[in-house]
Amino acid sequence: MEYKILFGDDDPDIQPVVSQLLEKENYKVSLASNGQEVLDNWRKEYFDCIILDVMMPVLDGLEVCQRIRRSSTIPIILLTALGEEETVVKGLEAGADDYIQKPFRQKEFLARLRVVLKRMEKMGFPEKRPIIYDGLILEPQTRNLRKRDQLIPLSPLEYQLLVHFMRHPGEIISKEELLQRVWGYTHREPFDNNELNFIEAAIRRLRCKIEEKDTQPRIIQTVWGSGYRFGN
Repeated sequence: MEYKILFGDDDPDIQPVVSQLLEKENYKVSLASNGQEVLDNWRKEYFDCIILDVMMPVLDGLEVCQRIRRSSTIPIILLTALGEEETVVKGLEAGADDYIQKPFRQKEFLARLRVVLKRMEKMGFPEKRPIIYDGLILEPQTRNLRKRDQLIPLSPLEYQLLVHFMRHPGEIISKEELLQRVWGYTHREPFDNNELNFIEAAIRRLRCKIEEKDTQPRIIQTVWGSGYRFGN
């Protein structure tokens, strides 16, 4: 299968490097040099994934991510400068599925991309039975989440995160386990702060969508020092 990737970055040195790297792996690549070009290309063509540099002219990567997320569940990966923890968290809250730090290693870059695409593929081959918990109805065939007849949109990452929780009610699930089972990270220790912050931001975003009061979560509970528990 030939995947189509939209890559947005205003650095003229990085564009050809990433383009050649992806084309060598048989991806079809379209390039954009600013945030508005990314939006224009995305609106005109179908893509399987979008990779965005955070610091782009006209519209930055976070703004572009937010705008796309209003109407699409396409996988989005953000490129961030090393050590920008706050940007990583903001990216997840804007709807990104993952992030890659600059300067990046080529093997890690490709591995992260494959994981995001694989996650999207899983959404394309759903089980048939809905998953139900306390007023929440997750419909795998349509990937819709309903809460008391209200339709709640989910990004691919939010969908897979909620599926994992709903399939393991009552279990305490660590952040490291979520990184491995939902994000697809390989087993290693320790995970860095950016990765753990990314988990926390993802949970906050999901809580805002499913909890009555996200500041007093009842469905996704924090078990201090251990992780999270879905339900009682």
